[in-house]
Amino acid sequence: MPKRPPDATDEFEVPVIESPPTYERVQPRYFGLTPHVLVAVLAGISLLAAVVLLATGSVAVGLLLFVTSLLLGALFAEQARRRRASSLDRAAAVTIDRTLAIAGFTRATVGAWTRAGRRATKLRVEAMKLARERSSVQYELGGAVHEENEARMAELRRRMKELDAELERRAREAREAVEQARVATRQEHLAVSGTQIRRPGSTPR
Repeated sequence: MPKRPPDATDEFEVPVIESPPTYERVQPRYFGLTPHVLVAVLAGISLLAAVVLLATGSVAVGLLLFVTSLLLGALFAEQARRRRASSLDRAAAVTIDRTLAIAGFTRATVGAWTRAGRRATKLRVEAMKLARERSSVQYELGGAVHEENEARMAELRRRMKELDAELERRAREAREAVEQARVATRQEHLAVSGTQIRRPGSTPR
């Protein structure tokens, strides 16, 4: 039997792993609660104490506890949105995401309609000025017709056509501004609408 060299290694079979290993991070607990749940509990207690103190007249301490509850609530919300590990985290994260989406929808909608209202108001003021000028030109045209002044009649008719075109353009731009606000509102509404899963052949609600 040949002698094996001292640095030789034995052959072995690699074990087959049926499923990948799973790892669980152990969270510290205080009074049976994980830190982020404890933050939520403290936020609720602080808010309740703030309401009681404000109702009994202790305004300074009540406001301090109210601010503390807001800070703790914001800390828990940030952790819940980042973790989404427990049912409480997911429920809080969904509620926060939904609230932020609705706030964004409201801000975008109000902004779109505010811009449209400003634009429409400006166009309406310009249209009123043009309408007054058109009335004046029409009155002068009547005088030119009475005097049978052909050159003046042609000039005033041309001016009236220009004013009519300007009035129509401003009316069209006002309608476009309103339509743009409606389109922006529909797009923002679709962005915050919940996704619905429908089976083939089902009737949409």
